Amino acid sequence: MYFEGIITIDPSQLTQIERVKPTKAFKRIFYYMTLGNVSDQVEKETFTAVSILQQINNVLIHNGIDNIVRLSHDGIDFYLDVEGKEGDLKEAFDQYDLEIDHSMSSQFNKLVMVMEHEDHNFKYLLEIDINRTHDVGEYPIEIKVTGLLKQFKKENKSRGEIEEEMKSIFKDQESYNIFKSTQQHNFEQFLNDLKLSIIKLMHVDDVKVDIKSKIILPNDKIQEESELKYHKTYGEYGVHYGYFGFGDFLFYNMLWSNMSYNNDITLYDTHFETEIGEDLGFRDEIIANDEIFNDEVESDFEEFQLSGIESTLDDPDNRNASSWFDFSGVDYNDDDSGVDFDFGSDDSDW
Repeated sequence: MYFEGIITIDPSQLTQIERVKPTKAFKRIFYYMTLGNVSDQVEKETFTAVSILQQINNVLIHNGIDNIVRLSHDGIDFYLDVEGKEGDLKEAFDQYDLEIDHSMSSQFNKLVMVMEHEDHNFKYLLEIDINRTHDVGEYPIEIKVTGLLKQFKKENKSRGEIEEEMKSIFKDQESYNIFKSTQQHNFEQFLNDLKLSIIKLMHVDDVKVDIKSKIILPNDKIQEESELKYHKTYGEYGVHYGYFGFGDFLFYNMLWSNMSYNNDITLYDTHFETEIGEDLGFRDEIIANDEIFNDEVESDFEEFQLSGIESTLDDPDNRNASSWFDFSGVDYNDDDSGVDFDFGSDDSDW
């Protein structure tokens, strides 16, 4: 079991966010994203997106989150930490400078920044998405936070040793419920701290937070961290991508469903997924006595019928190609705002 939180800013609130002139590394992002022959409209949209990304970064730093894992622009990685470096923000943006060229700066669709963090309870992965265009029901600014339980970090321990550490949680239903409730409260507190910082530092009121508890149903029994499967495909930025150091924290999740099965635990308000993060649906209540929870047998996910809400986002009639960052009545050249687009290529102030 792990937790996932989605923080979104209501689209109607975007016009209230001050367009702050990008500085340092974010100034350079804007410069390189508009090197090509872009229209005034795209330039304005890019300015707004980079300005908002910078302000979100300030929110994260305010909360002690300053370790970048990945920087991506329209599916192209300009920085990916494969060594577990700390305090590598400057290096990430230096790499961005080196690899972007004019052909990539005609128009942006999506900026992604992935950060990592940890506290006493969780190892966090934070994915910040800034989307220029949107589908109906989606948000232009989304922060997805994954919380993995630190107390079951594998390190050099065997599967049996991890199971022994987890044993007390599954001894009866009450113990399980108390543990889940306590950890979910801790996770919610972390998200609420982020929410309050967004409201305070970005001057918006309507910030939404949605929290899910998730359980992985592995197809095979996993004995070692080296057997973990990852989803390194285009557009995948979440915890199942396989970032450096996260396998130690993800491993215990491969045991969770089987221990629930062995102890006939009833699972409440739970989202299920495969070992590479493919969605299997949601149940508000289910007893873990189905063979799908038993990792001693091969799982047949097609027979595991989970309830869910059918999405309409893939319906072509519901798609909208307009930009979230096209605000009528916003004057980007207002001298009083101090905003202009002639940033130059000054690399000395990163």
